[in-house]
Amino acid sequence: MDTLNEIISLLRVVIIPLGVIFRVIFCLTKMIYDEEAQGSYKRKIRNTIVFGIIAELIFVILDLVQNYYGTGSILPTYFSGGGQGGGGGGGW
Repeated sequence: MDTLNEIISLLRVVIIPLGVIFRVIFCLTKMIYDEEAQGSYKRKIRNTIVFGIIAELIFVILDLVQNYYGTGSILPTYFSGGGQGGGGGGGW
């Protein structure tokens, strides 16, 4: 679980923002040299920025849910598949 948390924090802090920045820079340079396709590159830049905002919002919502339910598993224990009973639904 610690490895997964490290990967998620690396995605959040480094990889996604850098990817958005590099994509915008790439589209800007392509837009400079290909003036006929300026409209499509403007749309691509807008979509990239929207993706970056949505990705950050997902991480904020994930943090809110984890803080509300605790840092452990989000699912309740009766969905874990263990316990008594033949169906794996836990002992009620």
